[in-house]
Amino acid sequence: MVTDRTALGDRIKRYEQPPNIVLPRRTYTLVRVDGRAFHTYLRKCEKPFDADFAADMDNTAIALCKEMAGVQFAYVQSDEISVLLTDFATPTTQPWFGGEVQKMVSIAASTATLALHAQRGGPSIFDARVFTIPDPIEVGNYFIWRQRDCVRNSISSAAQSFFSHKELHGVSCNQMQEKLFTEKGVNWNDYPSGFKRGRLITKVEDLETKRTFWQSAAAPTFTLNHGEFLPLAIPPMPSYSEKPFDLARQANIESVNAMHRKAFGEKVNIEDARSHRAPEPWKEMSQ
Repeated sequence: MVTDRTALGDRIKRYEQPPNIVLPRRTYTLVRVDGRAFHTYLRKCEKPFDADFAADMDNTAIALCKEMAGVQFAYVQSDEISVLLTDFATPTTQPWFGGEVQKMVSIAASTATLALHAQRGGPSIFDARVFTIPDPIEVGNYFIWRQRDCVRNSISSAAQSFFSHKELHGVSCNQMQEKLFTEKGVNWNDYPSGFKRGRLITKVEDLETKRTFWQSAAAPTFTLNHGEFLPLAIPPMPSYSEKPFDLARQANIESVNAMHRKAFGEKVNIEDARSHRAPEPWKEMSQ
């Protein structure tokens, strides 16, 4: 494409500059895509949870992970996907699209829309937002917050499949669980973990071929406790600590890989990566 270097072109480009916001460098970036009016789009899905839709959302999250740069992991719940990006793996690492907000949100939303439409058809549309969080503890708290929302939505969905809106008006989540159990004999805790706490999309390695691929698994209960998923999966910022940053990061990667080997077996099945659909979202992650 020939570059426009005319006076008119320069003037029009200056109109574009003010809204062209660029995110801060060398920090944690969160991208969240959210289904637009999915309560209508999913009206004919199985209630309270639709396994096909969950698998399609996992594949949509995998498509996002493949499209973006610097992805650490993604978290899927209901009709939303949160992706953690970093741009400090090496001194020369560049942020996705240079941190330009307009490009990041437009590509994220369009990628998710296209990926889900390719699997299900219909008028599936996503919006997107992007922002940075400078502190790794707060990054962990972000995912704890989204998982709490997942739990509330899950309990509400289960209750709504048995009771009318009027019967649930003003009823708390704890009361919904009690109502389900005492009146319908349904224990929310018996539902598959992927529908209760969401799913994780992480990159894992086949131990024999050394090939890596994105894998879906039920998320554990998120906490900031040492040795659990979030503290291991959120990479540390570069520092002048005695332990070099690259070694600390490699230790985190190895810990996460060990967690996945525990969840999926000593040898990760490379065939899961070759199949069109993600593994079943109800597959439990060992805790």
